[in-house]
Amino acid sequence: MGPDSFCGELSFVKATGSGCQIHRETTGRYVVSHAQQPQTRMMAATLAGAYAACRTWEQRAAGTNPAL
Repeated sequence: MGPDSFCGELSFVKATGSGCQIHRETTGRYVVSHAQQPQTRMMAATLAGAYAACRTWEQRAAGTNPAL
């Protein structure tokens, strides 16, 4: 996703020990990125969805491929 895909300013929410970062847009959506792939971002409607995206990245880094 390019930077113009976002509709609002981002506020930092949380960083996990594995390098996942969660930000929230002023529109209410969550933006998830990872230190290993900073150019790749995922959108989530809820904080729970943002954490699920982080878990997906963690599982990929560990060599497992979760069924989505």
